[in-house]
Amino acid sequence: MTIPLTVIGGFLGAGKTTLLNHLLAHATKRYGVLVNDFGAINIDAALIAAQDGASIALTNGCVCCSLGEDLGDGLATLARRDPPPEHVIVEASGVSDPWRIAQLALIETGFTLEPLIVMVDGVGFLDQLADRWVADTVARQLAFAELVVISKADLVGDLGPVRREIARLRPEARVIDAIGGALDPAVLRFAPPRRGTVSRFAAEPVHDFPTASWRPAGPLDRVRLRAVLEGLPKSVLRLKGFCQIGAEGDWYLLQYAAERWAFTRVAGPEVAGFVVIGTPGMPDAAAIAALFVGCLLPAEALR
Repeated sequence: MTIPLTVIGGFLGAGKTTLLNHLLAHATKRYGVLVNDFGAINIDAALIAAQDGASIALTNGCVCCSLGEDLGDGLATLARRDPPPEHVIVEASGVSDPWRIAQLALIETGFTLEPLIVMVDGVGFLDQLADRWVADTVARQLAFAELVVISKADLVGDLGPVRREIARLRPEARVIDAIGGALDPAVLRFAPPRRGTVSRFAAEPVHDFPTASWRPAGPLDRVRLRAVLEGLPKSVLRLKGFCQIGAEGDWYLLQYAAERWAFTRVAGPEVAGFVVIGTPGMPDAAAIAALFVGCLLPAEALR
């Protein structure tokens, strides 16, 4: 008996992790989830049955594991669980080609590849297609999509232009909307169209997406931090990480994408630090640090 396997792709900030959070919190079957960004999974503490450095087991039978560097090892680890998951979901990184990951899954014994899902940020999608550094990556991700999920649909007045661009890039795909990551699990499974074996983009170059990181030396001022986020250059695509805010030192997960951001209160202690991903021309690590260092609360504010 084989385990159905779903690959979910989409550009940085498209809502992949939000979708996974919703599926895990409302699961009616045992999901096994492999993610790149383990720390972004925001699971209700009441659902956690056990946790170690590489996985979180939930009371509803689901398990969330770090993808690591070897997809095959991750799938084998899930398959060895007792009982094994009833459905495995792999979250592709925001700048990867999900079809390449799906092709790797096709050669793994014991799994059946379900329709390839690609998420599109309804707010930022058209701007991404107009960005010379990003457009080909977004198009590459959609090239073999079998289900396209438009996230943040409630924040867009007219989805017509978004739908037309998706149809131009991938007319074969089904297209649905999602709000807040809410998606009926039934849409994950349907008979996919006949698949090819080689990505038509395989021989084309992929842009390098530079990264930078910064570790704050203490709590940050929320007002000044918001001002920095508002002024980030368009070359900054994604920012995420943990930080303390305010004199009380409360811990938050900060996520930024498509010029939008969100603070989510988390239980500490965490390791403070941000990772920034952008296009060529993004400020280097020193310049990123210079942007944020002014957000640090002065020592007298902490007394």
